[in-house]
Parts: sequence; structure tokens; C-alpha cells
Amino acid sequence: MLRISFLALFAAFPVVLTGCAGLPAAEMRLPPSIAAERVETVQGLGGWRNGSFSLSPETGTFSRGRDRVDLFSVVNWSSASTRYSLALADGSRTEAACSGKLVEVTWKAMAASAKPFSFDCEWRGARSAQLKMNAPVVSLTMKAERRGQFAMGGTTLEVQSVHEVRGSSLPLEAPIGYVFKHDGKAVGAIELNGPTPRLWRPASGNALREPVTLAALALALLWDPAT
Repeated sequence: MLRISFLALFAAFPVVLTGCAGLPAAEMRLPPSIAAERVETVQGLGGWRNGSFSLSPETGTFSRGRDRVDLFSVVNWSSASTRYSLALADGSRTEAACSGKLVEVTWKAMAASAKPFSFDCEWRGARSAQLKMNAPVVSLTMKAERRGQFAMGGTTLEVQSVHEVRGSSLPLEAPIGYVFKHDGKAVGAIELNGPTPRLWRPASGNALREPVTLAALALALLWDPAT
């Protein structure tokens, strides 16, 4: 099955280079409003199915998986599940349960989405929230775009996948990260290139810090069924 175009192949080249000695890892292109902000790392995720992670001062545990079922190599069902429990800065705890789905139909080396990618999360415990992400039904680009909203109380964040890499004019097919916007302004981002995600989020005391953190962790843990 042919799934990668020449454009996608060359666009992914900067990421492939991260495995070469002496070359820096590819970095996502950040919106100017957060490019100068302090970056933090989510430690402990790696490629594990379950374990613990830390994002000072928050700590948590996680489990995740991804499954794929092929019917006669024509219809492919892909799914992903993620759960995490997070101890918040105030000592309380919240838990997230997420699921992602994708259905593709393959015919004569061509693949098309019969049911576009979707990703839904729900938080319970000290914080109640929801995240809903979808791929566009029709896309005119090679990018596997994802868009959605995170809602917690009266706060809503717009979530959008990022495919642009610093120093490259060609976008990647798969997301290199996500940006979070509030009232149209970028307030945070999560970069997913490599085993240690990098997070930009509002400073302590900012009401948007927790919403960005909760949404970013769900996306950092996702094993995207489309990749």
C-alpha cells in the first residue's frame, strides 16, 4: 500500500535527520506570542505503554495502547486509548480517559479515510473537562491535520495541530506538535518530536495554565492511529 507521497517524504526529512550524529533535532515552528516563553519537558513518557511521568511540580501515572484490525487488507480499523492520573499543584488529583479512532479503506495501493480521525477525552475528579479533536472531512493538503476544543468550566481552548518545522519551508505530514489558543491568541504549545515532549504553558497563577497542561498531556500520550 502506497501511503507516502514524494512531498510528504521530503517534508519529513528534517525529522529523519534527528537520528544522525551531530545534527540537532527538528523543532516545531512556534507562534511569536509564545516563542520566547520558558520551555518545560514531560519526563518519563518515552515509548512505554504504562508508567509514571513528571512535569514539575505535577506528577502522574499513565497507560496507553493502540490497536489495528485489517479486514482482507481493504478496511482498516485503528484505535488508540489513553488514561492518565495527575496530581495537581494544589495536591488534588484528576483523571483523564481518552480514545482515538480512524477507519480507512484501501484499494489498489490507494488509501482513503472512510471515517476521519477523532480523539475524545474526559477528565473527572478534582477537575472536570472535555477535549474533542477531529481531522477535517475533506483536506486539500498532505497534512494529517487535527483541530478541536478543550473545555473546562467557563474556559475554552482552541487546539490545532502543527506541521511546520523551524528552518524548513515544507510541512510534515504528521503533526510535530499542537498549539493552544484562547480568544484567538496562542497561549501554549506541546512539541512531540522525540521521546521527551516539550511544553510551553502560561506561568503559575495564570488561569490558563491548568487547561493547557491537561490538554497537552493528553496529546503527548496519544499514539495517533493515523501515524
